[in-house]
Amino acid sequence: MVTQQASRRNLIFISFSQFGSAFSFNFVNIFLPFYIFNISTYSVGETLLWTGAILGSTGLVTAATSPFWGSLTHHFSPKLLYLRAFIVHSIMFFLMGFTKDLHLLLLLRILQGLVGGVSTIGMIIVSSSSLEERVSLDLGIFQSSLTLGQLVGPPLGSLAAVIWGFKGAFISASAVLIAAFIFCHLYVTDVPKLPKEERASIRASIDKYVIIGWILCFAAQIQLMFLPSVLPDVFGKFNIGETLALKLAGTVVMCYTITAMIGTYLWSWLSRRYGLHRMITSLFILGSLSQALLALSRGIVGFTLIRMVQTGLVAATIPLIFSIFVSKRKGGIIGFLNSARFTGSALGPILATSILAFSNLEVLYLSISTISLLALFGFRFFFKPPEGLFPTLQANKSTL
Repeated sequence: MVTQQASRRNLIFISFSQFGSAFSFNFVNIFLPFYIFNISTYSVGETLLWTGAILGSTGLVTAATSPFWGSLTHHFSPKLLYLRAFIVHSIMFFLMGFTKDLHLLLLLRILQGLVGGVSTIGMIIVSSSSLEERVSLDLGIFQSSLTLGQLVGPPLGSLAAVIWGFKGAFISASAVLIAAFIFCHLYVTDVPKLPKEERASIRASIDKYVIIGWILCFAAQIQLMFLPSVLPDVFGKFNIGETLALKLAGTVVMCYTITAMIGTYLWSWLSRRYGLHRMITSLFILGSLSQALLALSRGIVGFTLIRMVQTGLVAATIPLIFSIFVSKRKGGIIGFLNSARFTGSALGPILATSILAFSNLEVLYLSISTISLLALFGFRFFFKPPEGLFPTLQANKSTL
């Protein structure tokens, strides 16, 4: 049994390490498209396809392997599994700084995905060591540390690439993960392996409502994650040079990440008054329309403002969808829904660069908006569960 003092230490240092993990990946992802174009020997169209594959490969492989790494906590020390991921990711980032071949860069990104599942194991450690009455609060702190890393990483990543060059920036990301590894090794108390009898069957937990929720989360994540992979083309459309574009890229991402954080808290609070179903529907419609409006932007300032509004609307839909299913208290369902976020993060860049390679930015914006509206159609017309199946959804039925 983990003591209360050890529980607090675990929360602090696991959350710190999750901040470091999110920071490092977003730190690198903001300048990675520019790095790919810098070392590419292919045409612009082919390089766009490489960019999507390289950016999306890690998340896609992580989505596939994350349940596997989580299941290993039934057989091996969660702390050792957690530390293993940090040291491997650190080595991968270090090697990327010396890579000049796109094939090898893709291989390194795939290897990162194969040893992924860091957040899944971190969540297991925090929840296993937390007091029962503090589990929800501690997981909220854990999630906030991830969001903070996503906010701080992009502007510092673009700045580091300008000041230290691409190699120095990769090494800096590696150093952050080494620091997180050291602190967790020294101060995190291991938790017992999860008992085998508590493992739930995912297949037995998934029904058509969960699948609809997965599709909706996936569509929202696509909207949130597609942009960094095509930022060089966005800046090029507005006739902004590469050096200035690299400096501005992090600022643009930081701005719309801030509104995403604000929107998540604001709309979640308002959903208690207006109902989950109505709130999710309204946010998806307005967010998808804002996505389409990106096609009408004529400058980087206007583009950024529209993007800020869009993410401020769409980001909240993911936790709202999760809150529908949380009352069922089945880890298999939450794990399956969480895989939609990994998959959306992975396929967002691939989808964006693939569409852009054969069309233009306007078609890309409208295509993603259409995907979101189709997902919403399924939610509105097929998500009609029986009375009492989802108490959090039924609680505000009168407002729907």
